[in-house]
Amino acid sequence: MCASRILPIATPDITAYTHFTFALSVMYTDEDAMRWVYSNYIQICLRDWGPTSDMDYYTQTAEEHLIPCFQGSQRFTRDTILHYSPSFIDFVRDSIDRNFYVWTYVDEFYIPGAVAYQNLSNPHSVMFSGYDDEKRLFLMSGYFSNQSYSTAWFDYDLIDEAFKGFETSDFFYTNFTRLLRLNEDTKACYDFNLPWIMEQLRDFVDCEESDHTRMPESAFRRTSPYYWGVDVYDQLQNLLRRHIDGQTIVDHRPFHIIWEHKKMMCKRLSYMAEHGHFEFSPSIVNGYKELEQFTLVTRNMMLKYLLSFNNMYLEQMIERMGQLREKEVPLVCEMLEQYEQSLKQRNEGKGPIA
Repeated sequence: MCASRILPIATPDITAYTHFTFALSVMYTDEDAMRWVYSNYIQICLRDWGPTSDMDYYTQTAEEHLIPCFQGSQRFTRDTILHYSPSFIDFVRDSIDRNFYVWTYVDEFYIPGAVAYQNLSNPHSVMFSGYDDEKRLFLMSGYFSNQSYSTAWFDYDLIDEAFKGFETSDFFYTNFTRLLRLNEDTKACYDFNLPWIMEQLRDFVDCEESDHTRMPESAFRRTSPYYWGVDVYDQLQNLLRRHIDGQTIVDHRPFHIIWEHKKMMCKRLSYMAEHGHFEFSPSIVNGYKELEQFTLVTRNMMLKYLLSFNNMYLEQMIERMGQLREKEVPLVCEMLEQYEQSLKQRNEGKGPIA
């Protein structure tokens, strides 16, 4: 076993939730894996639980699904790990030596920088990508200082205590540890999927229920209202109004995700043009650059509200959500039209899609 080892790690463009961020932190280190990344993360949905809500992408996660470039990754329960490797420290070190990133749950009560540190028990996901035996430290990614996604070094014994320091049920998500490892040949795993991108955009602008229309056999029974695509903006307006009236709680994460969604779209458009997949008109590219800045300002308004509790910011955000829909729908419709026109030209023998 090596005295130290650090696996490549990156900070991706999506950092709102660990079920996306950890896998993306690995995929962003591999140029070939980015073909899968930029083919996804387009359709969004919002679940309204009543007192609270949450927002997500309609995209596979390494937590629940097989992503092509992670074929060969593994999942274990906590009792399985401790049965075969009573030392969690050795388990992590051995996994990293075999090029596995260790994605697991620890009690943030023991993690300096976490909100729950020395305050309350809060099992939360983290990911290990390196170790140093001489200093007895693990390199770990998670949400530490200021609840921002980052990577930092933590003491072996502290981590061992944090892993063993809480109990969970057999089928609860905190019971599972995942070992992520990129395939040796990620280039052979996945082709950039332009038609799928356009299908997701169609679902997004049509507010289509993608889970029931795309993969009905794997769709869960819904126990709360779902909103899809640009309908999310209308529902966020309703939630903000209910928040002002004291009927629900809205935090900054949906608005952070919307900003990341536009940032990812800008990156995707550049990637597509640079790699010869498709080049949209300058008006589309510039339109999404404008939306990226527009949604960043909107997200920052939510942060200002959380510091001041001044409803003026929420009122402005309600107005901006309506403006966002008015700005984005024509952009997406134009993207679909340009793509359909290119297909027509190709079918008529006038040129390729490019």
